[in-house]
Amino acid sequence: MEYFIFILLICFLAFLFCLHFLSRDDLSLLRKDISLEKIFNTSFTTFFAGLFFARLFYAIFNSIDMLMKPLVFFLFPYFPGLSLTGGVLGGTLFLIYYLKVKKMPMERIFDFFSISTLAAFPIGYLGYLLILLPKGFSLEIMILTLIYTMLFFIFIKFLCFGLLFKGKLKDGTIGLIFIFSFSLISLFTNIVTQFKNFKFVDQPQNYILLGALLVSLVLFMDKEDLLAKFSKIKR
Repeated sequence: MEYFIFILLICFLAFLFCLHFLSRDDLSLLRKDISLEKIFNTSFTTFFAGLFFARLFYAIFNSIDMLMKPLVFFLFPYFPGLSLTGGVLGGTLFLIYYLKVKKMPMERIFDFFSISTLAAFPIGYLGYLLILLPKGFSLEIMILTLIYTMLFFIFIKFLCFGLLFKGKLKDGTIGLIFIFSFSLISLFTNIVTQFKNFKFVDQPQNYILLGALLVSLVLFMDKEDLLAKFSKIKR
């Protein structure tokens, strides 16, 4: 239990460090009077909301009886079980709702939160890999650790500093690419690991991931006007 909490805390600290690094001197946020205090208040609120949705998804799809036992549901360190899909997608929906209510620049902050979340993924997977080591080495977790590490560097170096900060990418695009990438990787991993007995067909989370993938793809194409750009290229 203590090791699990330690890994979760390290992931959150990595998230906060990256979020601070991206938003501390961002002119777009400064012009709209968005202070670091507001950003960090939002991050803590969203973190706990993400934890709630991660637990809720796990309970619904893996242990429905947990919903009838409030103590078991909320004491997740003693009764393990969190859904990364629930945490990411549920946390994203909460963040969007929260930013709209607080009238904060949703798309810019969504981008920064997405990159910061991606910064925590390799640490989380590496920690999980170390937890599993006494039982055996997990090649799947190792591959996911490497994939998300490379993805983080691509996001922060090329998408963020190479395009977003230079005005070549619209606000909100990075967040949509993150949701698309996460959904695609998670869905592909589930299909590969559950392919032998076609178990992936019976897993509701896979359909949620597929829906998130398609929605983020459509919104991304609409935001960047990709259809119009493709039609110009053909001409």
